[in-house]
Amino acid sequence: MKKLFLVSLIGLIGSSCTSSNPTPQTVVEDNTVTVYTYDSLAADYGLFPVITDQFETDQGVEINLVTFADTGTMLNQLMVERDNPQADVVIGLDNLNFGDIVAYDLLAPYRPQRADDLDEALLFDETFTLTPFDYGYVGFVYDTEAITFAEPISLEELASNEAYTDKIIIEQAGLSSPGTQLMVWARAALGDSEVNAFAEQLADQVLTVAPDWNTAYYSMFLNGEAPIVLSYLTSPAYHIDQEATDRYQAIPMSDGYVRQVEGMGIVRGTNSLVAAQALVDYLLSDPVQNKIPTTQWMWPVLGDDSTWPEAYQQIITPADQAILTSSYDATWLADWNQAFGIQS
Repeated sequence: MKKLFLVSLIGLIGSSCTSSNPTPQTVVEDNTVTVYTYDSLAADYGLFPVITDQFETDQGVEINLVTFADTGTMLNQLMVERDNPQADVVIGLDNLNFGDIVAYDLLAPYRPQRADDLDEALLFDETFTLTPFDYGYVGFVYDTEAITFAEPISLEELASNEAYTDKIIIEQAGLSSPGTQLMVWARAALGDSEVNAFAEQLADQVLTVAPDWNTAYYSMFLNGEAPIVLSYLTSPAYHIDQEATDRYQAIPMSDGYVRQVEGMGIVRGTNSLVAAQALVDYLLSDPVQNKIPTTQWMWPVLGDDSTWPEAYQQIITPADQAILTSSYDATWLADWNQAFGIQS
């Protein structure tokens, strides 16, 4: 789970960096590195407030965070600014965004210092155009005080059983990363020939399609508007660890799961290449990666699992055989969103 409170800052701030030295060094000369990311990383409870001071002190630079409600908006902004980039680093684009990143040539490859330590299963490509930052699995979370799930169920059952009508909140595909992951998950589990029929069934079941995760999870689900929400398998870990409650649990799914890998990359055309490279390396350091489970509420790509909260031992963790092979094609969006009455 990534975001637990609603943050509305979407201002755009230009980079003020001046160095063009492409060679990494211990102390960089750039004054500012502008980072595009989603809002929770910059929130008081997020990752950046607990890691920024150390980086700024060590590197002699200032981190300038520009946040977006979700990755769809962030990716669109990078496309708009492709010929005049305003960011130096982007964090939070995932495996489903990677095709657009390459097609629009948005990021500059950079092989980080710890590249060889990364699990090959998490890599986007061999060039490190996008570098893994954290990962998780999209799933459905439910309120045990409002509904029960004794046995694993399938996506098709969730979409067809009248017991769940108007009790499900999902996010919009193409705009929200969990929403897009659901579309890909359904196609991987059910096949190309069945996914559109599934979407139409699910559209009749859902209470609403929210524009982003914050709205779906925090504003609606936790306020009791519906007992089931599309979120992350790690979402319950937050409530167990921070609120001492196991009230919110992930629904065990018989279809398996798809893995979402979130990445970070250096914006092509940056004037702060040295600072940007230093930040990517810093974000892969153990001190930073070990903070991801208690700020991002996702699994880190590196670090020491002995430092993770005990709550991670109490949540669903997909076995290898339960991880589906998935792919993504932007042309799928129109049919999927049409089923929910949304024009793509």
